[in-house]
Amino acid sequence: MPGTAGRAAIGIVGAGSLGQAYAALLARAGDDVVLVASPASAARLQAAGQVSLTGAITADVAVGSPGARGGTLGVTDDPAALGAVDGVIFATKAHQLRRAAADVAYAMAPQADRPWWVAGVQNGLIKDEILGDAFSEARLVGAVSILGAGRESDGTVRIGGLGMTYLGEFDPPPAAVTARVHDLVGRLVAAGIPAAGVPDIRSVLWSKACNAVGVFGVSVLTRLAGPQMWANPDLVRAFRALVRETDAVAKASGVTVGDYRGFPIRTYLQMTASEHVEYAAGLVASAPAGPVAPGAYPSMTQDLLAGRPMEIEEVFGDVVAKAERLGVEVPRITLVSDLLRGLNAAITG
Repeated sequence: MPGTAGRAAIGIVGAGSLGQAYAALLARAGDDVVLVASPASAARLQAAGQVSLTGAITADVAVGSPGARGGTLGVTDDPAALGAVDGVIFATKAHQLRRAAADVAYAMAPQADRPWWVAGVQNGLIKDEILGDAFSEARLVGAVSILGAGRESDGTVRIGGLGMTYLGEFDPPPAAVTARVHDLVGRLVAAGIPAAGVPDIRSVLWSKACNAVGVFGVSVLTRLAGPQMWANPDLVRAFRALVRETDAVAKASGVTVGDYRGFPIRTYLQMTASEHVEYAAGLVASAPAGPVAPGAYPSMTQDLLAGRPMEIEEVFGDVVAKAERLGVEVPRITLVSDLLRGLNAAITG
């Protein structure tokens, strides 16, 4: 499937708010994009005839069949329609990834001799293990996304913030920014999505994991959005405790966390509790006033409020399992994991 300026298309698997945001923005920029959705989601998008974006970017992107050109997003429920893509970005929920990866691996078997890549923008660390097992580590590009997106009641995707997408190879750091990473970064930036290639993607992944365990743990259990959380010193201290335990597991795994746009974990760890409370209060003071938009809630809290299954095992359970294997005690994360697992069972029946 030829793409813009002779480049092959990009596949996006998963048509939640994040998958739609990536797919629509790339298509709007002129890339040929194939969005693989569930049958229900594909039918809904095709009936709507467009993906509507609001918030940080406002746009209506036309929807058509795979192979459509001229800024039109190709939507299908058939992974075989991916064809000869340059690569596939998986944007499903983490608990849906194993099945989605297996389906795509089967559909892409005829392309085995081509050098296409795969990347996952899910929460958690286990996503890359799943993709590496399904496609081989040679095809795997590390990816971390903090693009904020949520779904309005009418299906419009609200982009709450154009957060960074970090990409990198899993070679020992400092890893080279390879041609495939450079190409994908360029496509994302051209689409208006901030992106960068990094020499140590594991550091970024673990830094985001620290942030995710802290933010999701506090937000889901309190049902509060970021500004409300950071205004409460007790909740800032709870966030710090979860971050510190996750960092201990990262250290035991041989990874040093860092400061990255959206989650300056190294700085958090160097702060005293009172300094962190003061820092968080400054974030609240600089935030715009008004009602909390759907995209302002962390993604796991959005799932909770919508009654959807949450990524508990992939975000919390995996860190606890890694800690147990490494002999690291994480009592707070274990407690939060148990509470969230019970809550997840209650909302999903």
